[in-house]
Amino acid sequence: MAYLLASEIHSPQHVAEVETYVKPYVGVFRNPRAPAPEKFPLVIHATGGTTAAALELVRSAGARGAVLVGFGENNSFASALHTKAELEAMGLPVVAYHCPSYTECGDVLTKARRVAEAASSLVGVRAVLIGSETYQAELVRRRFGWSVEVTPLSVFEEAVANAEPDQEAEALFGDVKAAKVAAALRKFAEGADLVAIQCFPFLMKSRITPCLGLALLNARRRTVACEGDLSAGLAMLLARRLTGYSGWIANAVYGRGDEAVFAHCTVSLDMVKTWRLMPHFESGLPHGLAGELAHQLYTAVSISPRFDKAAVGRARLERGGNFLQHACRTQAAFRFERAVKLEAEAPANHHVFMPGDVADEAADVFRLLAMSVTRY
Repeated sequence: MAYLLASEIHSPQHVAEVETYVKPYVGVFRNPRAPAPEKFPLVIHATGGTTAAALELVRSAGARGAVLVGFGENNSFASALHTKAELEAMGLPVVAYHCPSYTECGDVLTKARRVAEAASSLVGVRAVLIGSETYQAELVRRRFGWSVEVTPLSVFEEAVANAEPDQEAEALFGDVKAAKVAAALRKFAEGADLVAIQCFPFLMKSRITPCLGLALLNARRRTVACEGDLSAGLAMLLARRLTGYSGWIANAVYGRGDEAVFAHCTVSLDMVKTWRLMPHFESGLPHGLAGELAHQLYTAVSISPRFDKAAVGRARLERGGNFLQHACRTQAAFRFERAVKLEAEAPANHHVFMPGDVADEAADVFRLLAMSVTRY
């Protein structure tokens, strides 16, 4: 993942000092003359005169783009900027970082590594789509090299019927059928990075929602998305990578200035401090889950259905729980850093809220994935 580049004209002692300082933040350096296959390599310009080596590294690795870091010493930053310009001229996305000195760059190096690793993890994802084939599935295969296995609802329904109830789900929720749904979802999540289920066709036929199974499996560090939405699923995978949580996938309810309310009938159990069962909002069927979000600061992301646009913003929780009669059961009012016109700016309805401030990292990952980014 990480490569250190230096020219022979510069002091070997300086290069060794840079390597010693940088290595704890980015991990073991790979050989730039024989790079491994990479998606988004992290290229550290230890000195100037390294642009040609960087371009050859990216080419040899078959990379889709690159993350670059430059420093204030010995024309390092100059080479990083030159490399950025050359790669962008070749049509490759680049994110570049710099520090006035390599000795004051620990946080930036850590951020650069996290961005490179997160972006790389979103290429070649193994996904299961429960329902029917969609154009979105076809597109994500072409654009990001995902493997999307489509499992017909009839196959999933049979798996539910034959499943032994998930014991934890049965103990938590007191519903054997919901526990069987959780067990079937767990089965399809084995060996997959992401599962997305087309909820409404399933609940209308089976007369029960998958909401509780999603709440439990996401808390178990599986990543399961609602409504067959693979773009929201990508945002959830990003949340998992940056924060350890799946994130909360939510519908927009309304916005007013810098405030907005979001809601959904499920939420990962490890993201709430309290929860209770309620009838599912639209259908009245069992079950929806009303939870009160546990954190105060969130990063909100939304990705367009065609994976070409994204929005990212910091949002502070103003109110959580279940306080509206006319919305899905887990509800939250957030305050963004500025007034946001969701009707004009949101790239999609679904927003994924992940605990903490990782807005800059998320935006940089989306840039590497060649999405235009709006900041809320």
